[in-house]
Amino acid sequence: MELRERILTSVLDAGFDRAGCIPLSMAGDAGYGEWIGQGMHGEMGYLARHAEAKADPATAFPLYRTVVVAALEYGESVPPSRDPRLGNISRYALGDDYHEVLKQRLSAAADRIHEIEPDLVTRTFVDTGPLNEKLIAARAGIGWVGRHTNLIDRERGSYLFLGLLLVSAELEPTGPEEVDRCGLCTDCIPACPTGAIVRPYVLDARRCISYLTIELKGPIPRDLRPYIGNRIFGCDDCQEVCPWNRFATKSPPESLASRPGLRDTDLATWLALDRDAWKELFRGSPVKRPGYAGFLRNVLVATGCSNDRTLAPSVRALLTHGEPLVRAHAAWAAGRLGDSDGLRACLPQENAPGVREEIAAALQSLSDGTSPDASGR
Repeated sequence: MELRERILTSVLDAGFDRAGCIPLSMAGDAGYGEWIGQGMHGEMGYLARHAEAKADPATAFPLYRTVVVAALEYGESVPPSRDPRLGNISRYALGDDYHEVLKQRLSAAADRIHEIEPDLVTRTFVDTGPLNEKLIAARAGIGWVGRHTNLIDRERGSYLFLGLLLVSAELEPTGPEEVDRCGLCTDCIPACPTGAIVRPYVLDARRCISYLTIELKGPIPRDLRPYIGNRIFGCDDCQEVCPWNRFATKSPPESLASRPGLRDTDLATWLALDRDAWKELFRGSPVKRPGYAGFLRNVLVATGCSNDRTLAPSVRALLTHGEPLVRAHAAWAAGRLGDSDGLRACLPQENAPGVREEIAAALQSLSDGTSPDASGR
C-alpha cells in the first residue's frame, strides 16, 4: 500500500468519514485578502493576521509538503424549533466541543502515522490554523463550497466538521476536485435572516447570526436584532434549506449528539440560568465561547423578538444585572415587550452611557408607539 493510502486509512480509522489531501503549495487562498480588506471579518482580528499565511501556506509552513483534510458529519435528527418561546442552539453546538473531538481523532491518526513512518513530521489544526479548510477539502475532492460558503459533500450534505493534518512527506493529491453542483439553486441566499450572504459564495460575517451570537464580544447591532428571532447560539438557516442536506446523517457520533434539553428549553428558563448553572450545563461545550454575559445577551435579544409579554418580569430582573452588556440588551428587550415602568425605574441609577442610551431608545420607541428597529435590511 502506498504511503498516501496508509495515511488516509489512518485518518479514517481514527473515526473520520472522509479524508483527502493536496500539496501544501496548492492550498493558497488568493481571494482571502480581498475579503479581509473589505472588513467582512468583523472583529475577528486573528483572521486578518492569517492573511499572509492563507495566501501562501507553503512558505508559512516550510517543514511540511502535504495537507490532509479530514471530514466528520454532525447532523442530528431533531430540527431547530421555530417556536419563538424556545431558544434555538445551532446543530453543531448541541453536543461536546467539536474542537476537542476532532483534536483527539487527529492526534490518534498522527500517532498511527508515526508508527508507519517514524521520521514523518506532522501538525494538526482544528479551526486554529491559518488555512482555508473548506477550500482545501474542495481541492482534495471531498466536496464543493456552496453559495452559502459551506462545504457540501454530495453524499452527506454540509453538516461537516473539518480538521487538517500537515505532513512532511510529498503525497499525490486526491481528487479530482469536485465540481460546483449548486446549479441554479439560490435557496440559501434569501433564507439568511440578516442578509449576510451578500452575493453568491460571499459571506459578510458582520451580518451573520453565528458571528453576532458567538464571536462578537460587544452589543449586537440594534438594526439586526429583530431578525435574530429565537436563535441564541449560531444559526443553521442557510443549511436547513440546502437540498443537499437531505443526505445528512440522522445519527451523529455519540460525543456530538445533542445533550438533553438543548432543543426544547424555553427562554424563561434560559433567562433564569445563573453563572454557576450555566458553567455546569455547558461544561465541555462550544456554547461557552461567548461567555455567560454574551449568552444572556443572546437570550435577551431572542426574548425581545418573541413578543411574549409574560417574559417581561424575567427581563426586568436583568435590568440591574452586574454586566452592562446584559443590562443594555435587557433594556432593548424590555422596550420590545412594552415594560416602560421597568425602564423608567432603572434609568436614575444607571451610570453606563451605553446602557442609558439603550434605555432612552427603548422608552422613545414606546412613546412613539413603534416597534424599535423594525426597519428592513
